[in-house]
Amino acid sequence: MIPALPRPDGGWPHLLRQVVAVVLLWAIAAFLIAAAGLPLMDPQCYSDSPSGGEVCPLDPDPVLTHLFDARWPAVPEPVTVTVSLAAVFAGIGLAIHLDTSEPWSERGDAPTAAGLIAGVLGAGLGLLIAGPGFLDPRVAIGITALGALLLLLGLLALRAFLRALRRRYARHLRREHLRGRGTRTIATITGLVWTERYRRYGGQEDDGDPIFAVTARLGRASGARTVAEELAVPRADAPVVGGTVIVIHDDEHAHETGIDVLLEPDPDGLRDPDALVKYPPAPESSPS
Repeated sequence: MIPALPRPDGGWPHLLRQVVAVVLLWAIAAFLIAAAGLPLMDPQCYSDSPSGGEVCPLDPDPVLTHLFDARWPAVPEPVTVTVSLAAVFAGIGLAIHLDTSEPWSERGDAPTAAGLIAGVLGAGLGLLIAGPGFLDPRVAIGITALGALLLLLGLLALRAFLRALRRRYARHLRREHLRGRGTRTIATITGLVWTERYRRYGGQEDDGDPIFAVTARLGRASGARTVAEELAVPRADAPVVGGTVIVIHDDEHAHETGIDVLLEPDPDGLRDPDALVKYPPAPESSPS
């Protein structure tokens, strides 16, 4: 059973304020670019790079000259450019902040796409509002259709995002259930592969435990059960084949979340004496 959406770390009001702000900023930017920027353009003219001027035909086609005429009030070009750029950069910055702030970090984490999805929805909304204001029906329909397409893509992406968020939350709840109610058993490690990935805790430069794909044998003789799961441990505590690991399990097999067991390092188990040579320190994470 897929659980409901997890509560964000800072609460829903805090998260929704950020999402609405991103949507509005991108909507303002898209609207101004379309409704105020396009009417300033003449598709028959082009920029003359050497002189820095604009070259237009001597006998312009009036249809093309007024192709982007709109009912929207005329806005001076400096105002259009300034406000559009400010909204774009503010929208990008807030979207990046929304994605990197990890609002569900304490509840199973989340895909880093909330800011991008909010931006797409906002751009679609802005174009959808701007489109009907153009006098030429082809331009009006084209811009409106583009806005509707962006909105549709944004809604589909939002649906996929929420589905992924629920699944990650279900995996988080499953791990919490095993840690709280599962049975802990010592198992023998039969297979060990370094995934060349690291698990970070708090983004510190000096942390980052290597992640191993561990296969362990739970039980003995004919009743033995083989389990496989990832295990993150400090470099100096890296296990070895033939050593032991603690397996946390219950009576459920083939769980819908894909998590049947959890692994923890055995404090009395064997350690790889060459671990610090085999497994390099985690690379410094880029600032975010």
